[in-house]
Amino acid sequence: MPVNKSNEKPATFPTHSPLQPITASANTDIGKGALEVVLPSTDASIRWTQHGYPSRLARWHHHPEIEIHLIREGHGYMMAGDDMVPFDPGQVSLIGSNLPHNWISDLLPGEKLEHRDVVCQVRPERLKALIASFPEAARIRKILSLSNQAIVLTGNSAIRIADTLLSMGEHSDVERLADLMTMLVVFASAPETELHSVVSQGYTLALADGTTERINAVLSYVMNNLSGHIGLREAASKVSMSPSAFSRFFHTTAGIGFSQLIRRLRISRACHLLIASDLPVSKIQIECGYENNANFLRRFRQETGTTPLSYRRKYKTAPFD
Repeated sequence: MPVNKSNEKPATFPTHSPLQPITASANTDIGKGALEVVLPSTDASIRWTQHGYPSRLARWHHHPEIEIHLIREGHGYMMAGDDMVPFDPGQVSLIGSNLPHNWISDLLPGEKLEHRDVVCQVRPERLKALIASFPEAARIRKILSLSNQAIVLTGNSAIRIADTLLSMGEHSDVERLADLMTMLVVFASAPETELHSVVSQGYTLALADGTTERINAVLSYVMNNLSGHIGLREAASKVSMSPSAFSRFFHTTAGIGFSQLIRRLRISRACHLLIASDLPVSKIQIECGYENNANFLRRFRQETGTTPLSYRRKYKTAPFD
């Protein structure tokens, strides 16, 4: 097993993840996403980059390259294929070729995450050619197949990937090749308790003109109005669709109902405010778009399994970012 060549201490991140993942109700949903063109340098096949949030790179999209992704800061929801799961700092994932994905961080007014994402991308055909040439690399074939379901690592496996991915930015092209193989071996050898798939089996991608623009327009509308009114009819009008057609389109494309998305993101913001501020719960409730206290408490417990005050007592002492 190649070792991390960095002299820095292993990456550490907050580990609490109180929000519960959304599970798709069917295995046959068809998703659609925008094609992103990834351009490595002319003499390299591995692309490494990092960026903050918001960013033009942070949107619902897909690309032919396989992607290893690290979240360095912020909390929110990861959308991949037909599912949506919470993320915390330190989340490491492996995204398969042409699998639509997006990470949505909840930000307060004026807030920006300067160093949220670290990304490594490589064309799958390059890895397949390597596997074909070296029988010793055959064990990686299975993990490449599983990447079509979006793999999320936790525990020591995630820390090892994070260390390697962070140091990769300072390395030469040949060192990056070694780093890539190191990370793929960690994915391939991770214990079952530290490896989790996101996307349901049977998920397939279908392209349609304008789908990406529609999804990203709706996500922008939702995020800009979390503290106010968000309506199905208004969202449908943003993409020139009838409410019923939009409801079917959104669930089929994103793998989640529109009302579920709103609830998850609003409660995620409530969690953010409970940890990052001293606002009273009554004020947080309003800031998250809930006028009715009983409804807010019911939805909060539904998503986190506890009450807002209990949540604050449990997580307030831990650093949020």
